[in-house]
Amino acid sequence: MYLTYTEYIEMGGTLDNAAFSSAERKAEYMINAQCGGRTGERISKLEEIPQAVKDCVFELITLSSAYSSGDKQIASESQSQGGASESYSYVTKKAEEIQTEQRNIIEAYLNSVFYKGVSLLYRGACV
Repeated sequence: MYLTYTEYIEMGGTLDNAAFSSAERKAEYMINAQCGGRTGERISKLEEIPQAVKDCVFELITLSSAYSSGDKQIASESQSQGGASESYSYVTKKAEEIQTEQRNIIEAYLNSVFYKGVSLLYRGACV
């Protein structure tokens, strides 16, 4: 486990323990899928999970839970004075856009994390 429930809550997480456990596993799978699955091998060899990995998991959980829970992000809002009507438009994202965001999060957080002098995300000959 890269991020414990206690750490998640301390970072401001709002999911209950059961939802967190599922989301944390999914985040680990996403991270481990980088570098042909070898990223997970590198992370498991680290003596201590770096804060950057924990932050990455937290961001992935936050992103995933926002789109899986049906939460909608308001893109624009308008109100009419006389008729008292309100209009909202929401941000919706395609699966590909969410996957791109997930990859961007992983790269942003883990590019600077090294194991034996090699970035966790290095895709060449892995050690």
